[in-house]
Amino acid sequence: IVPVKNFADQMSTGVSYFEQFAWDLHHRGTSDIDLPVLILGLDA
Repeated sequence: IVPVKNFADQMSTGVSYFEQFAWDLHHRGTSDIDLPVLILGLDA
C-alpha cells in the first residue's frame, strides 16, 4: 500500500508514491522469477 503523489507530497522525504511505483513495475520488463503484485494507492 503506497500513497498517491498528492498524498506523498505532504509526507516526509523518502516516501515513494503509487504512480512512480506502478510506472517502475510496468517499464522494468518481465522475468521468469516475477511474482504477482497488487498495489493499492491511497489518497487523502
